[in-house]
Amino acid sequence: MSGIDGLMAESNERWTEAIRRAQGIQDNGLGEAMKTYYTRYFPVALVLSAAAGTVIGALIFPDAPEGRPTFLAFGIVLGAIVVLISGLIYNAKKVAPAAQVGRIDVLVSLEPDERKRVRRQIAGKAPLDQEHLPVIRAAAVQLRKNLATLLLIQPMIPLVFVPQALNFATRGDSLFGWVMTIGAAVLVIGLGFLARDFRRAGRFLALTRAQADPEIP
Repeated sequence: MSGIDGLMAESNERWTEAIRRAQGIQDNGLGEAMKTYYTRYFPVALVLSAAAGTVIGALIFPDAPEGRPTFLAFGIVLGAIVVLISGLIYNAKKVAPAAQVGRIDVLVSLEPDERKRVRRQIAGKAPLDQEHLPVIRAAAVQLRKNLATLLLIQPMIPLVFVPQALNFATRGDSLFGWVMTIGAAVLVIGLGFLARDFRRAGRFLALTRAQADPEIP
């Protein structure tokens, strides 16, 4: 029995440490901040910068043999750069203040299996552990904030593949053109999975809000 008691004591100590780290962690509007970015700032920044880049490319390289595809590729590259910069700025100005996430991963004191169970609960794939709900909610907030940052930065990566696909296609190298196109598509699908996990974490926080705070009707 002493061995079992020792294991239980260690487990309780790990969770107590996690509960301590979970204090003060909360989502103050990450969903709304990301919705605003992707419905307002992202499309405007991408369209305007890509259009401006296309015009600039036509002015700088008027005699480019490939013509319009080269200008468009230049515009898309500029759009990717602007999207990255705007994403970094938006992350610092709007997304970071929308969540209190602490300085340390709330799950750092837990065992790998325990961390895995927490993530499965956030994803809705495992029964909810009511006893450790504050820790699980805090982990969901931290996960959601990390995903939000990735969703602000990573869209520029598939945008970089598009000009490469255009360049290869205009040069008659259809094989590498298709490779770049498929690569861009794979990256876009990856962004879709990030967005799915972001929404899952938000849904988990919404569903468990009343349980975490009994004062909420």
